[in-house]
Amino acid sequence: MRSPIPRAIVCSVLAGSVCLAGAFDITAKRGVILDDATGKVLWEKDADTPAFPASTTKIMTAMLLIERAKPDEIIVAPPDTEEVTGSSMHLRPGERVRARDLLSAILLRSANDGAHAVAVHLAGSDLEFAKLMNERAKAIGCTHTHFHNPHGLNDDEHTVSARDLGLIAREAMKYPAFREVVSHRAVTIERSMNLEDRVMVSRNKALRQDPTIDGIKTGYTVPAGHCFVGSATRGGRRVITVILDSADWQEDNRQMLDWAFAQTELREVAGPGTTVGRVAVVGGNTATVAAAPQHPVVHAEAKGSLQPASIRLLPRNELRAPIRKGDLLGQAEFRDADGFIQHVPIVAAEDLKRRPWLQALAANVGPFAPWMAFAGVAGYAVRRRRTVRRSKSRRSQHAR
Repeated sequence: MRSPIPRAIVCSVLAGSVCLAGAFDITAKRGVILDDATGKVLWEKDADTPAFPASTTKIMTAMLLIERAKPDEIIVAPPDTEEVTGSSMHLRPGERVRARDLLSAILLRSANDGAHAVAVHLAGSDLEFAKLMNERAKAIGCTHTHFHNPHGLNDDEHTVSARDLGLIAREAMKYPAFREVVSHRAVTIERSMNLEDRVMVSRNKALRQDPTIDGIKTGYTVPAGHCFVGSATRGGRRVITVILDSADWQEDNRQMLDWAFAQTELREVAGPGTTVGRVAVVGGNTATVAAAPQHPVVHAEAKGSLQPASIRLLPRNELRAPIRKGDLLGQAEFRDADGFIQHVPIVAAEDLKRRPWLQALAANVGPFAPWMAFAGVAGYAVRRRRTVRRSKSRRSQHAR
């Protein structure tokens, strides 16, 4: 749902957002608050309108660098390096830099020339790299994203929505190398040239103002305005904020974080030892087996709401005994009171033995079991009499 005015709490049942009283002001035209543990949108403002992301683009560039290059892999600055405008680490053509050091330069100093070097190294050109960016965004679940360069310099074809930026940031924060870099105020890198320029200082001023903030990336161009994708962890819980085109991104971010941690909380609704239902099994000594989540399931919700969760089991096709405790059974769909859905792997909460063959036979033949048993016994008696007669006949012949 979109909000035409800054002072609003925007929420959507379809999107699974939390609806709460207690409005707050932000100057940004677009924004999102995302719960990191669940991926649930807690608050949103015009979250699905594509906009210029400026250097928050580099979150995706950095994630692809982590996924596609080894930390000590050498990246050589291409011949056109010095033609890249904007913020720079002052790379020189042919300069050799390790991937881990370029990661720091891209995320802290927001080096456009470093992002270009990564794109050429991994894909051959900025445009080919942008294809990789769009493929990765689609895999994450982004629906309003079209990357056209690796750095975020203004381009009419280069846009991302606030919601999609939140999804991208959440995915990137799964990588320890990414989390470590964005939490630093400064990093000293190694490089083969320009040795007097080795300290990469973060442009994220929020890191110095709030010790709970542990990332992520600032961005600015005249068309995009001031942009920020942030992360903060309080009491072991992480929240991700996205701010696009803001007149005061630091104050916007402060209000968004304070609201999120004051008004919402995580509540565990099921754990690995919690039976959430039973799943049908073929050939077991019982017809079903108890199912439990593979890992704890939490809901992000308004504080004190304690809304019940609805659970739907989605087992794998035709499970067969025997089954051991801990075996994967399929998935469970957990839906919270706001309509937000999580899919969680479910495992067997107990052992299930294979049914004994006579019991299985009786179950398979149903009401015909007594007659079949009688027929089996009768058949055996007939065969036994025939065998005895043949034996007597042979003995009689030998006796003659």
